[in-house]
Amino acid sequence: MRFFLFASLVMAALAPSQSARAQDAAVAANLSAAIECSALAEMSFIDIPGAPTSITSAELVAAGDGLEEHCAVSGYVAPQVGFQLNLPTTTWNGRFFQTGCGGLCGMIQIERCMDAQQQGFAVAANNMGHVGHFWRDALWGGVEELREDYGGRSTHVTAVASKAIIAAYYGVDPAYSYFRGCSTGGREALYEAQHHPEDFDGIIAGDPAFPGRLGAIANNWDANHLLDDNDQPVFSDEKLVLLNQAVLAECDGLDTLVDGIIEDPRRCSFDPQTIACAAGEDNADCLTAAQVATAIALYRGPHNSDGVALAPGASPYGSELAWDGYNRRSIAAGFLKYLAFDAPRPDFYYRDFDWDTDPELIRAQAALYDPVVPGTAPDLSEFHAAGGKLIAYHGWADPGVPPEGMLDYYGQVAAASGGIPATQDWFRIFMLSGMHHCRGGDAPNTFEFLPEIIAWVEAGEAPQGVIATQLGDDGETVRRTRPLYAYPTVARYNGEGDVDDAANWHPFTPDVMPDDRLDWLWAPEA
Repeated sequence: MRFFLFASLVMAALAPSQSARAQDAAVAANLSAAIECSALAEMSFIDIPGAPTSITSAELVAAGDGLEEHCAVSGYVAPQVGFQLNLPTTTWNGRFFQTGCGGLCGMIQIERCMDAQQQGFAVAANNMGHVGHFWRDALWGGVEELREDYGGRSTHVTAVASKAIIAAYYGVDPAYSYFRGCSTGGREALYEAQHHPEDFDGIIAGDPAFPGRLGAIANNWDANHLLDDNDQPVFSDEKLVLLNQAVLAECDGLDTLVDGIIEDPRRCSFDPQTIACAAGEDNADCLTAAQVATAIALYRGPHNSDGVALAPGASPYGSELAWDGYNRRSIAAGFLKYLAFDAPRPDFYYRDFDWDTDPELIRAQAALYDPVVPGTAPDLSEFHAAGGKLIAYHGWADPGVPPEGMLDYYGQVAAASGGIPATQDWFRIFMLSGMHHCRGGDAPNTFEFLPEIIAWVEAGEAPQGVIATQLGDDGETVRRTRPLYAYPTVARYNGEGDVDDAANWHPFTPDVMPDDRLDWLWAPEA
């Protein structure tokens, strides 16, 4: 009898997900759970199409640390996509939020969802299908299924499983679903928009890192030049400061204002030779021949012996303070050993990469990891047709993921969508001058697009003039603020008032819309 009663409870709870659901949840309604949290651990979700799921625990967590009481659900989607899903028990706002990961992932970073959970979202995070170090030794890459999970399946099945569990717990589907991620998470975001446009209504993609073009090629190129033959840094910290100051001295004022920020590094044409030391010298106020050669190589970006660009873009002017050879080597070495080629090569040395022949050998795996298959253009037509809204952002001083790659992507989408103005109806990109990878840099680099994507999806209010903030060294004092406008519009100083106050800036839009598509090895084929 006890089994019969429990089975009846389970079937009743699952009923909304086993038939056409009568309604979605209302938003901002402080909705309560329909069943006990612990009941989820006894329910079966193995029949979710394409995402057989097992819940390993479902525990009630008392209110605290800024969060309301919630049901913390842990589990995995076969074969081993581990996830956590936090479900407010009485304060659900009817929405679902999923976060992306970073680097090689290998961990569940549910803390990246805290701001959304504080607003009443049901939130989820996953480990992208494996357990491992965030940056190095991707030993799990020897298993084909785990490569597929890292490539994009894990993001999709987490969304599918989470929505099924949400429906069982509350008795209704989420009214709206949102995704946000930067770096690897930004790549996940663009993968979702193209390959699973039904998963999310609104997507935020930051500094998207396409591993096929970065791990083996761009990051490897940087590591090969930033480190010498003994794997020691070519630049000292002091020499990077010297180079950065020289770049700023020549290019900072190109946007009509000297403020320590290069608005668009593509307009900069600084020549490192101008601060070269005399032959055989190495003084504090100049660069050695090796340092000059390294700077030129990074500003140029990866090329083969025929001069063909192997990636879209290069390390931008203004990014010098974030040039870290050890970091690039760690990323490149792990990717090349376990993920780049058809089979793992655990003894592969990053300096053995052949810039003429190896790019073709990694092309097939790049098609697995990168949202856009080499030789093709991004296709977001189904996401657009479904009413989806997409916000992307990128730091203009991002050295690890060249910003020109993001603009190349946007240019391809705009070309297929009737131009930039038409594309801005559903997809907008924001370029942050002076920002490094996802954050950091001596410029405003703290901002929030979640309220903007919600307003755009649910009320049709497109993002305009989002405020970015730069904090002081104490992490609390506001040093300066600046408005962000959708590219190609930029913020320009009014000419009077505090230059560090966003209120004294206005939008400036060029008369001619740019075409930022680039010619490189894997550019779309005619």
